[in-house]
Amino acid sequence: MNIKLSEYKGVVFDLDDTLIDRKKAYSEIFTLLYKEHEVFNKKLTLEESLSFFWTLSPNNSIDIKNAFSEIKLKFPTFKLDFENFYRFYYDNMINLVKPYDGVKDFLLQLVKQNINFGVVTNGNEYQFKKIKNTGLEGLFNFVIASEIFGYNKPDIEIYQETLRQLKLTSKDVENVIFIGDNPYTDIIGAKKIGFKTAWIKMDFEYPKDLSPPDYIIESFNEIEV
Repeated sequence: MNIKLSEYKGVVFDLDDTLIDRKKAYSEIFTLLYKEHEVFNKKLTLEESLSFFWTLSPNNSIDIKNAFSEIKLKFPTFKLDFENFYRFYYDNMINLVKPYDGVKDFLLQLVKQNINFGVVTNGNEYQFKKIKNTGLEGLFNFVIASEIFGYNKPDIEIYQETLRQLKLTSKDVENVIFIGDNPYTDIIGAKKIGFKTAWIKMDFEYPKDLSPPDYIIESFNEIEV
């Protein structure tokens, strides 16, 4: 069954690994970290290091404090402190992340067709910098970054704010579709308020212990305007 966005009163996208290729940038960031620090490159191959670094990003998201703690636990002589690791990760993410091929043209089609749409993303001011650096700034009716708003996906409050930003009410929830890649934040949170949901697989299987999404797709390319 195809997803046709013009059939909805509101459309909401996650950002990372939905519209922009965080996965590729993540590997590039930790390849840089591997090359710059002997604690990794003198003990492990790049493949072994990347295998470990990907364990720090379950469900396509990273808790930066927890990631740093896990690195220090496994590699106690790692020289960066948390502040410098934080800057290394996010500054490089901003510079390296790119939109998926065709995303900008796809979003311009939504603008041309007057689709009511925005972005809801877990993160801070760096999310706005990603949007700017990927050339997507100004295309969305709104962007909600959780750490600025004060609630994270899947908290119900961020979806209530999403309805407000869409200029809709609780009566319209079934006419809103949320599109994202993280089952535990994007899909569960959106289902909780009553939105329709589309899960981008990212080569994963949907968790059997969770209520399934309305749609399962490989990428935004399967979505019709």
